[in-house]
Amino acid sequence: MSSLRLQALRAKHGDSLLLFAQGAKVLIDGGPSGVYNQTLRDHLLTLERDGEDQPRIDLLMVSHIDADHIDGVLDLTAELIESREEEREPIVRIDRAWHNSFSDMIALGGAETSARVRARAASVASVFEELSGAAFDPAESSLVLASVAQGRQLRLDLKALNIDINKRFSDRVALQDGAPEPWECGELSLTVIGPTHDELDDLREEWKKQLDKILARDKAAATASAAKLDRSVANLSSIVAIAEAGGKSALLTGDARGDMILKWLADTGRLDRSGKAHFDILKLPHHGSDRNVSLEFFQRVTADHYVVCGNGGHGNPEPATLAMLFEARPGLGFQLYMTYGPDELKQNRKFKKVGNVPRLDEVLSHPGREDVLRFPGEGETFVEIVV
Repeated sequence: MSSLRLQALRAKHGDSLLLFAQGAKVLIDGGPSGVYNQTLRDHLLTLERDGEDQPRIDLLMVSHIDADHIDGVLDLTAELIESREEEREPIVRIDRAWHNSFSDMIALGGAETSARVRARAASVASVFEELSGAAFDPAESSLVLASVAQGRQLRLDLKALNIDINKRFSDRVALQDGAPEPWECGELSLTVIGPTHDELDDLREEWKKQLDKILARDKAAATASAAKLDRSVANLSSIVAIAEAGGKSALLTGDARGDMILKWLADTGRLDRSGKAHFDILKLPHHGSDRNVSLEFFQRVTADHYVVCGNGGHGNPEPATLAMLFEARPGLGFQLYMTYGPDELKQNRKFKKVGNVPRLDEVLSHPGREDVLRFPGEGETFVEIVV
Protein backbone atom coordinates (compact mmCIF):
# COMPACT_ATOMS: atom_id res chain seq x y z
CA MET A 1 0.00 0.00 0.00
CA SER A 2 1.27 3.48 -0.86
CA SER A 3 2.22 5.89 1.91
CA LEU A 4 1.31 9.12 0.09
CA ARG A 5 -0.90 9.81 -2.89
CA LEU A 6 -1.28 13.23 -4.50
CA GLN A 7 -3.85 14.03 -7.17
CA ALA A 8 -3.47 17.28 -9.12
CA LEU A 9 -6.68 18.24 -10.89
CA ARG A 10 -6.92 19.97 -14.25
CA ALA A 11 -7.66 23.33 -12.65
CA LYS A 12 -7.04 25.69 -15.58
CA HIS A 13 -4.34 28.19 -14.55
CA GLY A 14 -4.78 27.39 -10.83
CA ASP A 15 -4.20 24.74 -8.18
CA SER A 16 -6.56 22.08 -6.85
CA LEU A 17 -4.95 19.12 -5.11
CA LEU A 18 -6.04 16.13 -3.07
CA LEU A 19 -3.57 14.48 -0.70
CA PHE A 20 -4.17 11.00 0.72
CA ALA A 21 -2.51 8.84 3.33
CA GLN A 22 -3.90 5.92 5.31
CA GLY A 23 -6.73 7.41 7.36
CA ALA A 24 -6.43 10.95 5.96
CA LYS A 25 -7.86 13.03 3.13
CA VAL A 26 -6.74 16.63 2.53
CA LEU A 27 -8.12 19.07 -0.05
CA ILE A 28 -5.65 21.80 -0.98
CA ASP A 29 -7.12 24.75 -2.91
CA GLY A 30 -10.00 24.69 -5.39
CA GLY A 31 -8.77 26.39 -8.55
CA PRO A 32 -10.22 29.47 -10.28
CA SER A 33 -13.79 30.18 -11.33
CA GLY A 34 -15.45 27.29 -13.16
CA VAL A 35 -13.16 24.54 -11.87
CA TYR A 36 -15.52 23.45 -9.08
CA ASN A 37 -18.45 22.76 -11.40
CA GLN A 38 -16.32 21.44 -14.26
CA THR A 39 -13.94 19.17 -12.35
CA LEU A 40 -13.64 19.37 -8.57
CA ARG A 41 -17.26 18.66 -7.61
CA ASP A 42 -17.48 15.43 -9.58
CA HIS A 43 -14.08 14.39 -8.28
CA LEU A 44 -15.17 14.86 -4.66
CA LEU A 45 -18.16 12.61 -5.31
CA THR A 46 -15.81 9.77 -6.29
CA LEU A 47 -13.92 9.79 -2.98
CA GLU A 48 -14.14 6.74 -0.73
CA ARG A 49 -16.82 7.09 1.91
CA ASP A 50 -15.28 4.79 4.51
CA GLY A 51 -18.69 3.57 5.63
CA GLU A 52 -20.16 7.08 5.91
CA ASP A 53 -22.97 8.60 3.88
CA GLN A 54 -20.68 11.27 2.39
CA PRO A 55 -16.94 11.45 1.79
CA ARG A 56 -15.08 13.15 4.62
CA ILE A 57 -12.34 15.73 4.11
CA ASP A 58 -10.19 15.70 7.23
CA LEU A 59 -8.55 19.01 6.34
CA LEU A 60 -9.27 21.77 3.84
CA MET A 61 -6.13 23.84 3.31
CA VAL A 62 -6.34 27.08 1.32
CA SER A 63 -2.76 28.08 0.57
CA HIS A 64 -3.59 31.77 0.06
CA ILE A 65 -6.23 34.16 -1.23
CA ASP A 66 -5.43 34.30 -4.94
CA ALA A 67 -8.58 33.68 -7.01
CA ASP A 68 -6.91 30.81 -8.88
CA HIS A 69 -6.68 28.94 -5.57
CA ILE A 70 -9.73 30.11 -3.61
CA ASP A 71 -12.61 30.46 -6.10
CA GLY A 72 -13.39 26.75 -6.27
CA VAL A 73 -13.32 26.49 -2.50
CA LEU A 74 -15.86 29.32 -2.24
CA ASP A 75 -18.09 27.44 -4.70
CA LEU A 76 -17.81 24.35 -2.50
CA THR A 77 -18.64 26.19 0.75
CA ALA A 78 -21.55 27.98 -0.96
CA GLU A 79 -23.02 24.63 -1.97
CA LEU A 80 -22.51 23.23 1.51
CA ILE A 81 -24.36 26.21 3.01
CA GLU A 82 -27.16 25.82 0.46
CA SER A 83 -27.46 22.12 1.27
CA ARG A 84 -27.80 22.88 4.94
CA GLU A 85 -30.42 25.57 4.35
CA GLU A 86 -32.41 23.22 2.11
CA GLU A 87 -31.92 20.31 4.55
CA ARG A 88 -30.12 18.22 1.95
CA GLU A 89 -27.13 15.98 2.63
CA PRO A 90 -23.84 17.71 1.77
CA ILE A 91 -21.65 16.25 -0.96
CA VAL A 92 -18.72 16.10 1.50
CA ARG A 93 -18.12 16.75 5.17
CA ILE A 94 -15.16 18.93 6.14
CA ASP A 95 -13.73 18.53 9.64
CA ARG A 96 -11.30 21.46 9.80
CA ALA A 97 -9.67 24.16 7.68
CA TRP A 98 -6.40 26.06 7.50
CA HIS A 99 -6.87 29.46 5.94
CA ASN A 100 -5.17 32.79 6.62
CA SER A 101 -7.71 35.53 5.90
CA PHE A 102 -5.63 38.59 5.17
CA SER A 103 -8.70 40.80 5.13
CA ASP A 104 -8.53 40.47 8.91
CA MET A 105 -4.78 40.43 9.45
CA ILE A 106 -3.09 42.54 6.81
CA ALA A 107 -5.40 45.07 5.23
CA LEU A 108 -6.64 46.24 8.61
CA GLY A 109 -4.41 44.88 11.29
CA GLY A 110 -7.59 44.18 13.27
CA ALA A 111 -8.47 47.84 13.76
CA GLU A 112 -11.32 48.39 11.30
CA THR A 113 -14.65 46.84 10.47
CA SER A 114 -15.43 44.22 7.82
CA ALA A 115 -17.42 46.79 5.83
CA ARG A 116 -14.36 49.01 5.75
CA VAL A 117 -12.28 46.09 4.46
CA ARG A 118 -14.63 45.51 1.57
CA ALA A 119 -14.86 49.20 0.76
CA ARG A 120 -11.09 49.63 0.64
CA ALA A 121 -10.59 46.46 -1.40
CA ALA A 122 -13.27 47.59 -3.86
CA SER A 123 -11.65 51.01 -4.12
CA VAL A 124 -8.30 49.45 -4.96
CA ALA A 125 -9.87 47.16 -7.56
CA SER A 126 -11.58 50.14 -9.19
CA VAL A 127 -8.20 51.82 -9.73
CA PHE A 128 -7.17 48.97 -11.98
CA GLU A 129 -10.46 48.77 -13.79
CA GLU A 130 -9.94 52.38 -14.90
CA LEU A 131 -6.41 51.81 -16.14
CA SER A 132 -6.06 51.35 -19.88
CA GLY A 133 -2.92 50.43 -21.74
CA ALA A 134 -0.88 50.21 -18.54
CA ALA A 135 2.04 47.82 -18.39
CA PHE A 136 0.42 45.17 -16.24
CA ASP A 137 -2.01 42.30 -16.53
CA PRO A 138 -5.08 42.95 -14.33
CA ALA A 139 -5.50 39.24 -13.80
CA GLU A 140 -1.90 39.16 -12.54
CA SER A 141 -1.52 42.39 -10.56
CA SER A 142 -4.87 43.32 -9.08
CA LEU A 143 -6.23 39.89 -8.30
CA VAL A 144 -4.58 39.61 -4.92
CA LEU A 145 -5.99 42.98 -3.90
CA ALA A 146 -9.48 42.09 -5.08
CA SER A 147 -9.19 38.74 -3.29
CA VAL A 148 -9.21 40.42 0.12
CA ALA A 149 -13.00 40.22 0.09
CA GLN A 150 -12.85 36.59 -1.07
CA GLY A 151 -10.63 35.67 1.86
CA ARG A 152 -13.07 37.33 4.21
CA GLN A 153 -16.00 35.50 2.58
CA LEU A 154 -14.33 32.14 2.98
CA ARG A 155 -13.77 32.78 6.66
CA LEU A 156 -17.45 33.71 7.05
CA ASP A 157 -18.53 30.58 5.14
CA LEU A 158 -16.38 28.31 7.29
CA LYS A 159 -17.75 29.85 10.45
CA ALA A 160 -21.31 29.47 9.17
CA LEU A 161 -20.60 25.77 8.55
CA ASN A 162 -19.08 25.34 12.02
CA ILE A 163 -15.79 24.22 10.49
CA ASP A 164 -12.75 24.59 12.75
CA ILE A 165 -10.51 27.36 11.32
CA ASN A 166 -6.83 27.31 12.37
CA LYS A 167 -7.85 26.21 15.86
CA ARG A 168 -4.57 24.47 16.58
CA PHE A 169 -2.47 27.54 15.74
CA SER A 170 -1.73 30.38 18.16
CA ASP A 171 -3.65 33.56 17.26
CA ARG A 172 -5.63 31.38 14.82
CA VAL A 173 -3.01 31.99 12.11
CA ALA A 174 -1.36 29.08 10.25
CA LEU A 175 2.33 29.92 10.56
CA GLN A 176 5.64 28.09 10.92
CA ASP A 177 5.91 28.66 14.65
CA GLY A 178 2.17 28.74 15.33
CA ALA A 179 1.71 25.15 16.57
CA PRO A 180 3.83 23.13 19.01
CA GLU A 181 3.78 19.97 16.91
CA PRO A 182 2.70 18.71 13.47
CA TRP A 183 -0.95 17.95 12.75
CA GLU A 184 -1.54 14.21 12.62
CA CYS A 185 -4.43 12.29 11.08
CA GLY A 186 -4.22 8.56 10.48
CA GLU A 187 -0.71 7.96 9.19
CA LEU A 188 -0.36 11.52 7.88
CA SER A 189 1.75 14.17 9.55
CA LEU A 190 1.50 17.73 8.19
CA THR A 191 3.89 20.50 9.24
CA VAL A 192 3.57 24.17 8.29
CA ILE A 193 7.04 25.59 7.59
CA GLY A 194 6.07 29.04 6.33
CA PRO A 195 5.37 31.87 6.57
CA THR A 196 6.59 33.08 9.98
CA HIS A 197 5.26 35.64 12.45
CA ASP A 198 8.01 38.10 11.56
CA GLU A 199 7.23 37.88 7.86
CA LEU A 200 3.54 38.35 8.52
CA ASP A 201 4.31 41.50 10.51
CA ASP A 202 6.42 42.83 7.63
CA LEU A 203 3.67 42.03 5.15
CA ARG A 204 1.02 43.71 7.29
CA GLU A 205 3.08 46.89 7.53
CA GLU A 206 3.80 46.89 3.79
CA TRP A 207 0.10 46.41 3.00
CA LYS A 208 -1.02 49.21 5.32
CA LYS A 209 1.63 51.55 3.95
CA GLN A 210 0.99 50.85 0.29
CA LEU A 211 -2.80 50.64 0.34
CA ASP A 212 -3.40 54.33 1.01
CA LYS A 213 -0.71 55.24 -1.51
CA ILE A 214 -2.44 53.19 -4.18
CA LEU A 215 -5.70 54.96 -3.52
CA ALA A 216 -4.11 58.42 -3.45
CA ARG A 217 -1.60 58.34 -6.30
CA ASP A 218 -2.08 58.91 -9.98
CA LYS A 219 -2.70 55.93 -12.22
CA ALA A 220 0.90 55.28 -13.23
CA ALA A 221 2.15 55.36 -9.66
CA ALA A 222 -0.75 53.16 -8.57
CA THR A 223 0.28 50.53 -11.08
CA ALA A 224 3.86 50.47 -9.77
CA SER A 225 2.75 50.33 -6.15
CA ALA A 226 0.27 47.54 -6.81
CA ALA A 227 2.84 45.45 -8.65
CA LYS A 228 5.17 45.75 -5.66
CA LEU A 229 2.40 44.87 -3.24
CA ASP A 230 1.27 41.94 -5.37
CA ARG A 231 4.78 40.49 -5.26
CA SER A 232 4.87 40.85 -1.49
CA VAL A 233 1.58 39.04 -1.02
CA ALA A 234 2.46 36.23 -3.43
CA ASN A 235 5.87 35.73 -1.86
CA LEU A 236 4.89 35.76 1.79
CA SER A 237 1.27 34.77 2.26
CA SER A 238 1.23 31.19 0.93
CA ILE A 239 1.02 28.41 3.48
CA VAL A 240 3.92 26.04 2.76
CA ALA A 241 3.72 22.60 4.36
CA ILE A 242 5.51 19.26 4.44
CA ALA A 243 3.39 16.12 4.38
CA GLU A 244 4.86 12.85 5.68
CA ALA A 245 3.56 9.29 5.96
CA GLY A 246 5.29 5.93 6.12
CA GLY A 247 8.72 7.40 5.48
CA LYS A 248 7.54 9.29 2.37
CA SER A 249 7.33 13.08 2.06
CA ALA A 250 5.81 15.84 -0.06
CA LEU A 251 6.64 19.55 -0.14
CA LEU A 252 3.53 21.65 -0.85
CA THR A 253 4.57 25.15 -1.86
CA GLY A 254 1.47 27.17 -2.83
CA ASP A 255 2.71 30.26 -4.67
CA ALA A 256 5.67 30.89 -2.36
CA ARG A 257 9.05 32.10 -3.57
CA GLY A 258 11.94 29.66 -3.80
CA ASP A 259 14.39 31.59 -1.66
CA MET A 260 11.79 31.88 1.10
CA ILE A 261 11.11 28.14 0.90
CA LEU A 262 14.84 27.48 1.31
CA LYS A 263 14.90 29.80 4.33
CA TRP A 264 11.93 28.02 5.91
CA LEU A 265 13.51 24.62 5.29
CA ALA A 266 16.64 25.86 7.04
CA ASP A 267 14.60 27.39 9.89
CA THR A 268 12.92 24.05 10.56
CA GLY A 269 16.05 21.91 10.28
CA ARG A 270 15.03 20.26 7.03
CA LEU A 271 18.28 20.92 5.15
CA ASP A 272 21.17 18.50 5.44
CA ARG A 273 24.79 19.50 6.12
CA SER A 274 25.29 20.40 2.47
CA GLY A 275 22.27 22.72 2.57
CA LYS A 276 20.02 20.42 0.53
CA ALA A 277 16.71 18.63 1.01
CA HIS A 278 15.08 15.77 -0.87
CA PHE A 279 11.39 14.88 -1.06
CA ASP A 280 9.44 12.14 -2.75
CA ILE A 281 7.02 14.75 -4.16
CA LEU A 282 7.55 18.46 -4.81
CA LYS A 283 4.72 20.69 -6.02
CA LEU A 284 6.37 23.50 -8.00
CA PRO A 285 5.44 26.95 -6.66
CA HIS A 286 3.25 29.43 -8.54
CA HIS A 287 2.31 27.16 -11.46
CA GLY A 288 5.90 26.92 -12.64
CA SER A 289 6.57 30.66 -12.87
CA ASP A 290 10.25 31.40 -13.38
CA ARG A 291 9.89 34.34 -10.96
CA ASN A 292 9.45 31.97 -8.04
CA VAL A 293 12.33 29.55 -8.57
CA SER A 294 16.01 29.56 -9.53
CA LEU A 295 18.63 27.09 -10.64
CA GLU A 296 19.92 27.07 -7.06
CA PHE A 297 16.48 26.15 -5.76
CA PHE A 298 16.29 23.09 -8.02
CA GLN A 299 19.86 22.11 -7.16
CA ARG A 300 19.21 22.28 -3.42
CA VAL A 301 15.60 21.04 -3.21
CA THR A 302 15.19 17.84 -5.20
CA ALA A 303 12.46 15.24 -5.62
CA ASP A 304 11.67 11.95 -7.31
CA HIS A 305 8.34 13.32 -8.52
CA TYR A 306 7.65 16.95 -9.44
CA VAL A 307 4.16 18.26 -10.19
CA VAL A 308 3.32 21.55 -11.90
CA CYS A 309 -0.22 22.95 -12.24
CA GLY A 310 -1.10 25.24 -15.13
CA ASN A 311 -2.73 25.29 -18.56
CA GLY A 312 -0.51 27.95 -20.13
CA GLY A 313 -2.47 30.88 -18.70
CA HIS A 314 -0.18 33.83 -17.84
CA GLY A 315 2.53 31.86 -19.66
CA ASN A 316 2.78 29.19 -16.95
CA PRO A 317 4.40 26.80 -16.61
CA GLU A 318 7.32 28.83 -17.94
CA PRO A 319 9.71 26.95 -20.25
CA ALA A 320 12.52 28.72 -18.38
CA THR A 321 11.43 26.96 -15.19
CA LEU A 322 11.51 23.58 -16.89
CA ALA A 323 14.92 24.42 -18.35
CA MET A 324 16.25 25.17 -14.84
CA LEU A 325 14.89 21.87 -13.55
CA PHE A 326 16.45 19.89 -16.38
CA GLU A 327 19.76 21.70 -15.94
CA ALA A 328 19.77 20.99 -12.22
CA ARG A 329 18.90 17.31 -12.80
CA PRO A 330 20.75 16.35 -16.03
CA GLY A 331 20.53 12.66 -15.22
CA LEU A 332 16.72 12.84 -15.52
CA GLY A 333 16.25 10.63 -12.48
CA PHE A 334 12.77 11.93 -11.82
CA GLN A 335 9.28 12.26 -13.26
CA LEU A 336 7.52 15.55 -14.00
CA TYR A 337 3.72 15.51 -13.71
CA MET A 338 1.80 18.24 -15.52
CA THR A 339 -1.92 18.97 -15.27
CA TYR A 340 -1.86 19.90 -18.98
CA GLY A 341 0.48 18.33 -21.51
CA PRO A 342 2.85 20.23 -23.85
CA ASP A 343 0.45 20.12 -26.80
CA GLU A 344 -2.31 21.69 -24.70
CA LEU A 345 0.03 24.38 -23.35
CA LYS A 346 0.98 25.34 -26.87
CA GLN A 347 -2.67 25.88 -27.78
CA ASN A 348 -3.22 28.40 -24.97
CA ARG A 349 -3.56 31.95 -26.32
CA LYS A 350 -1.55 33.57 -23.54
CA PHE A 351 1.16 30.93 -23.72
CA LYS A 352 1.52 31.66 -27.44
CA LYS A 353 1.30 35.44 -26.97
CA VAL A 354 4.38 35.59 -24.73
CA GLY A 355 6.43 33.49 -27.17
CA ASN A 356 6.58 30.36 -25.04
CA VAL A 357 5.77 27.84 -27.78
CA PRO A 358 9.22 27.85 -29.45
CA ARG A 359 10.85 28.09 -26.01
CA LEU A 360 9.04 24.98 -24.83
CA ASP A 361 9.92 23.12 -28.01
CA GLU A 362 13.57 23.99 -27.49
CA VAL A 363 13.58 22.86 -23.84
CA LEU A 364 11.94 19.53 -24.70
CA SER A 365 14.10 18.91 -27.76
CA HIS A 366 16.93 17.48 -25.66
CA PRO A 367 17.09 13.67 -25.60
CA GLY A 368 15.08 11.96 -22.87
CA ARG A 369 13.30 15.02 -21.52
CA GLU A 370 9.86 14.29 -22.94
CA ASP A 371 10.15 10.74 -21.60
CA VAL A 372 9.95 11.94 -17.98
CA LEU A 373 6.73 13.90 -18.55
CA ARG A 374 3.42 12.60 -17.21
CA PHE A 375 0.07 14.29 -17.90
CA PRO A 376 -3.63 13.36 -18.15
CA GLY A 377 -4.74 11.20 -21.03
CA GLU A 378 -7.83 11.72 -23.14
CA GLY A 379 -10.84 12.26 -20.87
CA GLU A 380 -8.81 12.20 -17.64
CA THR A 381 -9.22 15.06 -15.19
CA PHE A 382 -6.14 14.70 -13.00
CA VAL A 383 -2.65 13.33 -12.69
CA GLU A 384 -1.78 11.10 -9.76
CA ILE A 385 1.53 10.60 -7.97
CA VAL A 386 1.79 7.52 -5.75
CA VAL A 387 4.79 6.92 -3.49
